[in-house]
Amino acid sequence: VNAKEKNSSGFAKIKNPYFYGEVSISRTARYFPSILIFKSLIILSTFLLFVYWKNNLNLFNELENKNILVKFSKKFFYFGIFSCIFLALHATFLGLDFDSKLFVKMRRLIIILFIIFEILAQISLTKNLFKLREKLKKYIHLLILKIKIIFVLIVFFTTCIAFTILVFGDPSSAFKHTLEWNYFAFLLVYYMLSRLLWKKIKTPIHTPEGA
Repeated sequence: VNAKEKNSSGFAKIKNPYFYGEVSISRTARYFPSILIFKSLIILSTFLLFVYWKNNLNLFNELENKNILVKFSKKFFYFGIFSCIFLALHATFLGLDFDSKLFVKMRRLIIILFIIFEILAQISLTKNLFKLREKLKKYIHLLILKIKIIFVLIVFFTTCIAFTILVFGDPSSAFKHTLEWNYFAFLLVYYMLSRLLWKKIKTPIHTPEGA
């Protein structure tokens, strides 16, 4: 409020960044006290992401130990860990402002690597689920799995198109900000689908007869 009163030209009226892209996500959280709230929640999200990928790995390991699954790829876990690392680095550099082109490029590279590894982790996990769907049909909703596959394909092609526009095109700041707000919000749908994917089984997982 104090900054706005002294330098009103540095602020713009914000209607809805999801539609108009008046401001980027990082700029809304750059100033005190919002930086403390935003940064803390990003760090918490990093921890929750790690728990998510670790729990998925534990679940697949348990199913393999019970001879329900024969073999699965652990790539999704490693991709997921890398996405957590780069998200943590992104949170670390939030609020820091150095007059250096190298620093700006490094921050941009970190968020790009987070996006790439996050998408690779989602694709790898979904690929596992699809390949093992017959073994897992007792434990998952196949309709949600199909929706999850469609979602991952949409995210993949959207990411390719967005990167192409950003690299070879000359989009306006409003376009880039609108893309940023909607893209990261859209990625969260994957975790909602994960919540809906697994059936609630009252009895524990048992070893198949004869195994």
